[in-house]
Amino acid sequence: MNSSRECKMSNSPKPVATRCELDENLEILRRIPIFSAIPLQRLRLYAYLGKRVSYGAGQFIFRQRDSGDRGYIIVSGRVQVIREFSDHSVLLNEFKEGDFFGGLALLSDINRLFSARAVTSLECLTWDRESFQKLLVQFPEVALQILDMMIKRIIQMEEKLLQTQLHECVCG
Repeated sequence: MNSSRECKMSNSPKPVATRCELDENLEILRRIPIFSAIPLQRLRLYAYLGKRVSYGAGQFIFRQRDSGDRGYIIVSGRVQVIREFSDHSVLLNEFKEGDFFGGLALLSDINRLFSARAVTSLECLTWDRESFQKLLVQFPEVALQILDMMIKRIIQMEEKLLQTQLHECVCG
Protein backbone atom coordinates (compact mmCIF):
# COMPACT_ATOMS: atom_id res chain seq x y z
CA MET A 1 0.00 0.00 0.00
CA ASN A 2 1.31 3.46 -0.84
CA SER A 3 1.91 5.95 1.92
CA SER A 4 0.67 9.51 1.48
CA ARG A 5 4.25 10.57 0.72
CA GLU A 6 4.78 8.11 -2.15
CA CYS A 7 3.92 8.95 -5.74
CA LYS A 8 0.99 6.90 -7.05
CA MET A 9 0.73 5.48 -10.54
CA SER A 10 -2.37 5.91 -12.66
CA ASN A 11 -4.41 2.83 -13.69
CA SER A 12 -4.57 4.01 -17.30
CA PRO A 13 -3.00 1.86 -20.07
CA LYS A 14 -0.08 4.28 -20.21
CA PRO A 15 1.31 4.55 -16.68
CA VAL A 16 1.57 8.23 -15.83
CA ALA A 17 2.73 9.27 -12.38
CA THR A 18 0.52 11.79 -10.67
CA ARG A 19 2.12 14.47 -8.52
CA CYS A 20 3.06 12.97 -5.21
CA GLU A 21 2.32 14.71 -1.93
CA LEU A 22 6.01 15.32 -1.25
CA ASP A 23 6.34 17.26 -4.52
CA GLU A 24 3.13 19.17 -3.78
CA ASN A 25 4.38 20.04 -0.28
CA LEU A 26 7.66 21.22 -1.77
CA GLU A 27 5.85 23.50 -4.24
CA ILE A 28 3.71 24.95 -1.45
CA LEU A 29 6.80 25.73 0.63
CA ARG A 30 8.60 27.34 -2.31
CA ARG A 31 5.73 29.87 -2.57
CA ILE A 32 5.88 30.86 1.13
CA PRO A 33 8.28 33.79 1.70
CA ILE A 34 9.83 32.47 4.93
CA PHE A 35 10.63 29.13 3.28
CA SER A 36 11.37 30.21 -0.29
CA ALA A 37 15.02 31.15 0.37
CA ILE A 38 15.89 27.76 1.85
CA PRO A 39 18.06 25.64 -0.48
CA LEU A 40 16.04 22.95 -2.27
CA GLN A 41 17.69 19.95 -0.54
CA ARG A 42 16.91 21.41 2.90
CA LEU A 43 13.42 22.39 1.86
CA ARG A 44 12.77 18.78 0.86
CA LEU A 45 13.20 17.79 4.51
CA TYR A 46 10.56 20.30 5.59
CA ALA A 47 8.27 19.02 2.83
CA TYR A 48 8.86 15.41 3.85
CA LEU A 49 8.17 16.01 7.54
CA GLY A 50 4.99 18.00 6.86
CA LYS A 51 1.70 16.19 7.38
CA ARG A 52 -1.57 17.02 5.65
CA VAL A 53 -4.66 17.58 7.81
CA SER A 54 -8.21 18.50 6.83
CA TYR A 55 -10.93 20.32 8.77
CA GLY A 56 -14.58 21.00 8.02
CA ALA A 57 -16.08 24.49 7.85
CA GLY A 58 -16.70 25.76 11.39
CA GLN A 59 -14.30 23.27 12.98
CA PHE A 60 -11.68 24.58 15.40
CA ILE A 61 -8.07 23.79 14.56
CA PHE A 62 -7.16 24.78 18.10
CA ARG A 63 -8.68 26.76 20.95
CA GLN A 64 -7.31 29.67 22.92
CA ARG A 65 -5.38 28.57 26.04
CA ASP A 66 -4.93 25.00 24.71
CA SER A 67 -1.39 23.75 24.66
CA GLY A 68 -0.23 22.91 21.18
CA ASP A 69 2.83 21.73 19.34
CA ARG A 70 1.86 22.33 15.70
CA GLY A 71 2.28 25.07 13.14
CA TYR A 72 0.20 25.24 9.95
CA ILE A 73 0.35 26.39 6.34
CA ILE A 74 -2.99 26.65 4.59
CA VAL A 75 -3.05 24.55 1.42
CA SER A 76 -6.67 25.43 0.66
CA GLY A 77 -9.46 27.21 2.52
CA ARG A 78 -9.62 30.03 5.05
CA VAL A 79 -9.09 30.32 8.82
CA GLN A 80 -10.34 32.93 11.27
CA VAL A 81 -8.18 33.90 14.24
CA ILE A 82 -10.38 34.74 17.21
CA ARG A 83 -9.68 36.06 20.70
CA GLU A 84 -12.35 34.72 23.03
CA PHE A 85 -13.59 36.54 26.13
CA SER A 86 -16.17 35.38 28.64
CA ASP A 87 -18.94 37.46 27.05
CA HIS A 88 -17.81 37.98 23.44
CA SER A 89 -15.18 37.18 20.83
CA VAL A 90 -13.05 39.44 18.64
CA LEU A 91 -12.03 38.49 15.09
CA LEU A 92 -8.32 39.33 14.90
CA ASN A 93 -7.32 38.07 11.49
CA GLU A 94 -8.26 35.81 8.62
CA PHE A 95 -5.74 33.59 6.87
CA LYS A 96 -5.99 32.19 3.36
CA GLU A 97 -4.13 29.79 1.09
CA GLY A 98 -0.37 30.04 1.57
CA ASP A 99 -0.55 31.70 5.01
CA PHE A 100 1.43 30.31 7.92
CA PHE A 101 -0.12 30.38 11.42
CA GLY A 102 0.32 28.81 14.84
CA GLY A 103 4.10 29.07 14.56
CA LEU A 104 4.75 30.05 18.17
CA ALA A 105 3.89 26.47 19.17
CA LEU A 106 6.76 25.27 16.98
CA LEU A 107 9.23 27.42 18.87
CA SER A 108 8.04 27.08 22.48
CA ASP A 109 5.75 25.09 24.75
CA ILE A 110 3.11 27.77 25.31
CA ASN A 111 -0.65 27.92 25.49
CA ARG A 112 -2.39 29.25 22.41
CA LEU A 113 -3.03 33.01 22.50
CA PHE A 114 -6.13 32.74 20.31
CA SER A 115 -8.48 30.24 18.69
CA ALA A 116 -8.29 29.25 15.03
CA ARG A 117 -11.46 28.15 13.23
CA ALA A 118 -11.94 26.95 9.66
CA VAL A 119 -14.21 29.32 7.73
CA THR A 120 -14.43 26.91 4.79
CA SER A 121 -13.33 23.34 4.34
CA LEU A 122 -9.63 23.49 5.03
CA GLU A 123 -6.49 21.57 4.20
CA CYS A 124 -3.24 22.38 5.97
CA LEU A 125 0.36 21.30 5.87
CA THR A 126 1.48 20.96 9.48
CA TRP A 127 4.57 20.17 11.52
CA ASP A 128 5.01 19.13 15.13
CA ARG A 129 7.42 21.00 17.40
CA GLU A 130 9.92 18.18 17.90
CA SER A 131 10.49 17.57 14.17
CA PHE A 132 10.51 21.28 13.34
CA GLN A 133 13.02 22.11 16.08
CA LYS A 134 15.38 19.37 14.89
CA LEU A 135 15.38 21.02 11.48
CA LEU A 136 15.89 24.47 13.00
CA VAL A 137 18.96 23.25 14.88
CA GLN A 138 20.42 21.92 11.63
CA PHE A 139 19.26 24.85 9.49
CA PRO A 140 18.72 27.89 11.74
CA GLU A 141 18.13 30.44 8.95
CA VAL A 142 14.37 29.83 9.08
CA ALA A 143 14.05 30.48 12.83
CA LEU A 144 14.72 34.22 12.63
CA GLN A 145 12.30 34.68 9.74
CA ILE A 146 9.54 32.79 11.57
CA LEU A 147 10.19 34.69 14.78
CA ASP A 148 10.11 38.03 12.95
CA MET A 149 6.80 37.14 11.25
CA MET A 150 5.24 35.92 14.51
CA ILE A 151 6.26 39.05 16.44
CA LYS A 152 4.78 41.30 13.73
CA ARG A 153 1.51 39.33 13.78
CA ILE A 154 1.26 39.44 17.56
CA ILE A 155 1.74 43.21 17.49
CA GLN A 156 -0.98 43.58 14.80
CA MET A 157 -3.39 41.44 16.83
CA GLU A 158 -2.63 43.31 20.05
CA GLU A 159 -3.28 46.63 18.28
CA LYS A 160 -6.60 45.34 16.99
CA LEU A 161 -7.56 44.13 20.47
CA LEU A 162 -6.59 47.46 22.02
CA GLN A 163 -8.62 49.36 19.42
CA THR A 164 -11.62 47.12 20.06
CA GLN A 165 -11.36 47.51 23.84
CA LEU A 166 -10.85 51.27 23.54
CA HIS A 167 -13.95 51.50 21.33
CA GLU A 168 -15.94 49.45 23.86
CA CYS A 169 -14.77 51.68 26.75
CA VAL A 170 -15.68 54.88 24.93
CA CYS A 171 -18.99 53.61 23.56
CA GLY A 172 -20.05 51.09 26.19
